[in-house]
This record gives sequence, C-alpha cells and structure tokens, in this order.
Amino acid sequence: MNQSIKIGTALSLLLLLSGCGASNQKAAQSSSSQHTSQTAKKISNTNRSRRRQSSHSQSQAKTATFANSQFTINQVTYKLTGTEVTASATANRNLFVIYYTVSNQQSKAIVPADLWESSVSAKQDGKTLGTGNLAFTTNQTKDNNLLNHTVMPVKAGKSVTGLATFEPKNLDPVTVSFKDTNGQLVHTSHYNLNEH
Repeated sequence: MNQSIKIGTALSLLLLLSGCGASNQKAAQSSSSQHTSQTAKKISNTNRSRRRQSSHSQSQAKTATFANSQFTINQVTYKLTGTEVTASATANRNLFVIYYTVSNQQSKAIVPADLWESSVSAKQDGKTLGTGNLAFTTNQTKDNNLLNHTVMPVKAGKSVTGLATFEPKNLDPVTVSFKDTNGQLVHTSHYNLNEH
C-alpha cells in the first residue's frame, strides 16, 4: 500500500512536471516568435523611413545659394567682405571674425544675426565653435558697432554692414558651413587662422 502511494505520487509529480515544461516551452516559443516579429517590423519601418528621407532629401531643392562670396537664404544676402583674428573677451583667447554686408530683399524686417546663426556654423579640429564675445577695448569699438547692427531689425529693401564671430581654441584651420532652411549643406569655406 505504502509503495503504491509512492508510485502514484511519483507519477503525479512526473505528469505535473511534464505539463509545466510543455507550457513553458510554448510560452518561450510564443515569446521568441513575438520578439522576432517585432524586430522584423522595426527593421522594416526603419528601412521605409530611411528610403523616405533619402528620396525626400534628393528631391528637395536647396533654399539657399553661395556664389562669389555671397550667401543668399530666404531672400537675404550676406556678402562676405573679409575676415580677421582679433582679441576675445575671454582671457587668452582670440576671435575669428567674418565681416559682411547684409541686404534684406524680403517684404518685412529681419534680424541678420538670427538667420545667420540658424544657417552658418564653424568647426575646428572636428568640434563646433561657439560665437564668443569681442573684447571691450577702444580699438574694437568699430567692431562692436558692426555687431550691434546684426541684432537690430533691418527693414525691407535695406542693407547694413555687420560681422559674425567664432571663438577658436587655437590657430588650427577653421571650417565654416553654410546650410539652407532644410539643413542641407550649400557651401563650406576653409580659413587658415595663421594667415591673419
């Protein structure tokens, strides 16, 4: 009697364990196939999105131009007139200055610095440069006045002279990129700071 209870108990346990194993195996298979299905969907969606972006950027006309030292974007032209390396307000640092004349052909007033900063950037040694500040010295009064012109509204049909600054970390070359309103690269200029 005792032995038949033991055998019955062992058989019950064996059936119970085999039942649990089967349901765990089914759950694992279901989870695995669900994960594979989700991964395939993600890859498919990513590839579709890339194709859309690729065809979109290829078919998208550039909204800015650069020719003869003139960058034109949104009916505003920046005629680059010169460059200089000068003292920065930051101790032991220099500024790379780009001088320009900006002409507003829009039907409304614009702030030159806003459009410039959204479209023009500079890098040195692969790192993006900040704008920096001019030193407050009497020999930079003229440059400070030009900088003030760029943050004041320029009326439709008017032009002003101004400047933009970048603060390099050293005298290594600086690369300035000009982009259109869609972020597409229009032009790249390289400047050797040792020549200034």
